[in-house]
Amino acid sequence: MYKRLFLLFIAVLAIVVKPYAQPQVPHASPEARQKARDRADYNTFKRKIVETKEFGEEKKKIPLIKKGGKDIVKVYATVDSVETSEDTTQNKFITGYITQAVGDNVANIYELKFDRTSKKIVNIKKTGEGIEPESDEPKAKPAAKKPAGTPQTAAPKKKKSEDDEEEGDEPEEKEEKQDKKEKDE
Repeated sequence: MYKRLFLLFIAVLAIVVKPYAQPQVPHASPEARQKARDRADYNTFKRKIVETKEFGEEKKKIPLIKKGGKDIVKVYATVDSVETSEDTTQNKFITGYITQAVGDNVANIYELKFDRTSKKIVNIKKTGEGIEPESDEPKAKPAAKKPAGTPQTAAPKKKKSEDDEEEGDEPEEKEEKQDKKEKDE
């Protein structure tokens, strides 16, 4: 009987004391709260990059680029987490990139700016560093060559007037000289 009472007492004591046995976490400091907000902004920005039409277009180019070679092609979003000033509350914009990796070559295709206050992408700028897929369109054919036996005719030469020989004449001055000649004749 004492055994049962002892076990009951231990069970009740364990249920009551358990919440008090957890270590107490002090309230988060302002720096810790700001870091948490920054991480949330980075995640939001990364999701917004993936939702852009430019990211979708680059993803569609992957099979075309793979046709040209055997390299692994990846397109992904990158967020630059380097702060521009020490005070993180002053950093209103975050910079991100749409990055293309073909084998060992990594290039930022687009540069994006994210406004932290409005939670929107403000600016999208193409950097021009990425690899474009080769088009399947046939290239322009070179002009047909004339048979070897046909003589080639030279283009007629223009006669140079005195005005053309003078160097340093501006187009306006040439027009004025021509007007004067026409009036004299």
